[in-house]
Amino acid sequence: MIEYSDNFLKEAKKLSKKYKLLKTDLKQAVNEILDNQDLGVYLGCDLYKKRVKNSSIPTGKSGGFRIIIYKQVEEKIILISIYSKNDKESLTDEELSELVNLHFNK
Repeated sequence: MIEYSDNFLKEAKKLSKKYKLLKTDLKQAVNEILDNQDLGVYLGCDLYKKRVKNSSIPTGKSGGFRIIIYKQVEEKIILISIYSKNDKESLTDEELSELVNLHFNK
């Protein structure tokens, strides 16, 4: 089961204005997660970073999007953040902690 945090939805909406094919790319990424349990790279503390291609610009996954995923024990997967690799290189440990706190301390 996949859920989307409010933060993820806000970031995705903002990115979709710049990258028109984001919705299609996200659908493909969600299918990969559901079908193959492909969560990407483990970051620690039940967080994963998944690389997602950006079809709006021809850079493949390396210059595409990054989705930060939180996986709970009962197999619930929550997408908590998305950003473009072109806009931000990576998230710091502090930023990751803030994302988790933002989602769970509503």
